[in-house]
Amino acid sequence: MLGYVNVNLLSNPRAMYAMGEEKALPGIFTKKTKKNEVMIVSLTVFTIIAIFTIFYAQTFDKILNYTIFLDSIGMAFSAAAIFYLRRTTAHLDKKTIYTMKFYPVLPIIFIAAYLFVAFSIYSDDPNAALNGLYIFAGFVVIYFVTKYFNRKKENIKS
Repeated sequence: MLGYVNVNLLSNPRAMYAMGEEKALPGIFTKKTKKNEVMIVSLTVFTIIAIFTIFYAQTFDKILNYTIFLDSIGMAFSAAAIFYLRRTTAHLDKKTIYTMKFYPVLPIIFIAAYLFVAFSIYSDDPNAALNGLYIFAGFVVIYFVTKYFNRKKENIKS
């Protein structure tokens, strides 16, 4: 469990920081301390989410269900992005883009496995799964709102 927490503590704030750099999240997520370059906003937001989850879920099983459900949905959508990227880069030279054997079978198996885990959690604890979906939807809304305001800002500049 500590290894899982450690990985999330190292990766999630960095992902938020990178998303801030790419304008997928508000630019404030790129704020760092001057002395040690600590990603202060990303770490703070991640910590607040973690503390809220602990107090809201209250039991280890519920916390596990939330996190595994969110990870399952996130990984399934990330893998599904391969199909979008393949379609949008179809015009590129096949030697310069990443290819894999057994495409599209392997990504479909990967997505199916994660969806199976998500449905298993839903059947075991529907509340945790629904709350996980709300959290996921909330982050999707934040993404599109940020994208909308960034596009609006770029149109004003040009």
